[in-house]
Amino acid sequence: MERVIVFFLFLAFVLGSKVADFPDGTNIQIWTCDTPERQQWVIHPDDLTIRLKSDDKCVDISNYGTSDGSNVWLFSCHTQDKDPAHQNQEWRYDATKKTFVSTLSGKCLDVNAYGTSPGTNVQIWDCTGNANQEWYINQTDSTIRGVASGLCLDAGSSYPPPCSQQPEINYPYCNYNLPIADRVKDLVSRIPLNEKIGLFENGASPVPSQRLPGYQWWSEALHGVAGSPGVSFSGATPFATSFPQIIGMGASFNMDLVHRMGVAIGTEGRAMNNLGNAGLTFWAPNINIIRDPRWGRGQETPGEDPFLTSSYVVNFVTGLQNDPMDPNHLKVSSCCKHYAAYDLENWHGMDRYHFNAICTEQDLADTYFPAFHSCVQQGKASGVMCSYNAVNGVPSCASQDLLNNRLRAQWGFYGYITSDCGAVDCVYNAHHYSKTPEDTCKDVLSAGMDIDCGSFLPSNLNSALSKGIVTQQNVDNALINLFTVQMRLGLFDPVSKQPFKSLNASSVNSPAHQALALEASRQSIVLLKNTNNALPLDKSKVKTIAVIGPNAAATSTMQGNYYGNAPYLISPTSGLSKYATVKYVKGCDIASSDTSGFAAACSAAQTSDATVIVIGLDQSQESEGNDRTILALPGVQNQLVSHVASCSKNPVTVVVMTGGPVDISAQRDAQNVGSILWVGYPGQSGGQAIAEVIFGDYNPGGRLPYTVYPADYINQVSMFDMGMRPNASNGNPGRTYRFYTGPTVYEFGSGLSYTNFTYTYSSSSLDSIPASKIQSTFEKDNNSPFSTVTLGDITVTVTNNGPRDGDAVVLGFAIPPTPGKNGQPLKVLVGFTRISLKVGQKQAVTFPTTAWALSTVNELAERVALPGVWTLQIETVSHSINVY
Repeated sequence: MERVIVFFLFLAFVLGSKVADFPDGTNIQIWTCDTPERQQWVIHPDDLTIRLKSDDKCVDISNYGTSDGSNVWLFSCHTQDKDPAHQNQEWRYDATKKTFVSTLSGKCLDVNAYGTSPGTNVQIWDCTGNANQEWYINQTDSTIRGVASGLCLDAGSSYPPPCSQQPEINYPYCNYNLPIADRVKDLVSRIPLNEKIGLFENGASPVPSQRLPGYQWWSEALHGVAGSPGVSFSGATPFATSFPQIIGMGASFNMDLVHRMGVAIGTEGRAMNNLGNAGLTFWAPNINIIRDPRWGRGQETPGEDPFLTSSYVVNFVTGLQNDPMDPNHLKVSSCCKHYAAYDLENWHGMDRYHFNAICTEQDLADTYFPAFHSCVQQGKASGVMCSYNAVNGVPSCASQDLLNNRLRAQWGFYGYITSDCGAVDCVYNAHHYSKTPEDTCKDVLSAGMDIDCGSFLPSNLNSALSKGIVTQQNVDNALINLFTVQMRLGLFDPVSKQPFKSLNASSVNSPAHQALALEASRQSIVLLKNTNNALPLDKSKVKTIAVIGPNAAATSTMQGNYYGNAPYLISPTSGLSKYATVKYVKGCDIASSDTSGFAAACSAAQTSDATVIVIGLDQSQESEGNDRTILALPGVQNQLVSHVASCSKNPVTVVVMTGGPVDISAQRDAQNVGSILWVGYPGQSGGQAIAEVIFGDYNPGGRLPYTVYPADYINQVSMFDMGMRPNASNGNPGRTYRFYTGPTVYEFGSGLSYTNFTYTYSSSSLDSIPASKIQSTFEKDNNSPFSTVTLGDITVTVTNNGPRDGDAVVLGFAIPPTPGKNGQPLKVLVGFTRISLKVGQKQAVTFPTTAWALSTVNELAERVALPGVWTLQIETVSHSINVY
């Protein structure tokens, strides 16, 4: 039997001896054991409460939460309330397991995300036995300490909101009418040096001299507000809208949709912050290019193309940060990551912490930098994250060239730079770039990094300062960047000047956001094969449907990674059950060699009117820290499809649920596979969207955002080779559609529809132009495709000549005079749009012709106008422009 012991820490407790005043709803966290008024507790054996000695308030689960991740905060004790559903302040201590167990939920007091840093929030979670749920009671000083962290259970900041009381309200930094730069300068000047040290990690310390509370910089929102140290799914916001993983948003080729998603996520993030359940600095988007198809995090990005990714980042960031509700403040802060040339997790014994990305200046300029340039100049993101890896021998977070020179001086970045989590430690312990920890502090701060996601910087900064290796100016420069972002968010302004304060729980997971997530799932689906119009299925004839495969009943798999608590997850089987009676058979696991489920799968296919097989990957195969070693479908999935297809009454539909590309040439070439749908990881409404497409209630229009290579590609080029262009000396056949010279399973931009579109040339305002005129438009740095002027335009007319209404994704490419020669790309995406056309409807589409589109990057990383005949290819329409 479980032995439950309740400890009484103080035999005598004087209720009237209050030395602090902690407001209800103050988040409980772990902190260094140096603040008794916040860390001395009394455990009452009579009512099972844990009370703060200085304020007689109770450890409380916010809003009577009982779900994993429910926030734990300080609240007025309500032991007189005998409602069993309100016993959220009762805790039992199990001395054997060293756990505090909630009477209400049966869950354990837990440190969020296994955190061990000061400022990490405390929550409840299923009792796992992990060390982040173990606590010991120090009878000597009346503290409750985490076993994993050694830190104290802490009542959080007792400080009022910044600039809300005397005397601070009269200080210049609280004067809303002064320029932000002046306010920040005043604030930084008032903070003593010893208090500045604790501001250099993601869980920033309070500032007692100014009565500023601590702040958690790390919140996530890749495709919806996501689990992270700054986010708690509890109380009035137990859920957040879960949009498709970003590779699917890239496949939509709809930047208005991306912008609206950004707006929705920003709104939910701000509303959750108002309720104490999120920070305001969200570390999204991921805008690294899918250089290699094996990369485990390609799913987090819009794809392999710099123009598509640049377009994505501008629309996502502006949607996330900006809102006409309050043009004077950022709604939330967006942080573009991972800068720069980051796209390897762990491959053949080399991990991301040690990897040195050897890149040519040419590849940096035309592949690795454009999205970040666009993030800064056009998106105006207020945050950037430097990456784990080194670039040409210099760790990204210690690179003066990458951070202060390029990002700030050349591109005009206005914001803060955070390290990836643990990346500062990597500068010293993985890359061995600096001689001492103190030198590491100097290197990263001098380079332009402002905050460490981790503890290396604050742990060594005091020593670096005392030795004169780091100066106070280094420290203040970083703090100026950090506080500037917080002031732009309104954290130091009167509530009356902050319209975003009106956002509340009704703004999170709203019906409008749920509808938007469904629309995003629909638009992300790509039809790759449809022999003899195998799809859509006829609802009047298909009464039973076999739904087979390792991802057929997928739920959380549809979220990919970096996700939050979705309000619901509609699996493919659930979605299809709305249309027909489903016979579900798993058939096999993702990567198993077990074929024992094949017979049942065959039986289901034989006895059903139609068969859908849902195959692909999951996070066990591709994820952060995990690159793939094969491009083939893992396990026996190919055999499953072949076996079931041979049993089915009719050609089967194959649904490919995956982030990165997999070789599906067997399904492409199989006669008994009638159709193939690529669906990415389609989010909370994925199964509904898939079913609507299969049964014809939605006409798919997405396009592949990357090249699908044959499985043998892995034998032709190493993941360590950062080169984009073909290299005869090492056998590199080139990367992405821009440079790859080999055969493909499916090309970038592939995608069909249930209707037919025709494209006709209408007009062009540019037929020829001097190269000198193009060259004269270039500035010193033209890494962003949006940083050059428009020289003319071309218009095509798109007509829906088919039997169904549908969306046409119109892609425009520029083909240089000698494609593939002398480092020139084969073609480059220079424009795209998505339009909806009813049957018989036509619409003119105009693409601007920019200097960027009619130029290439040479080996010196210079953008140059290239004489010769250029071709603008817009679907089936070609137009020549003579550059002379």
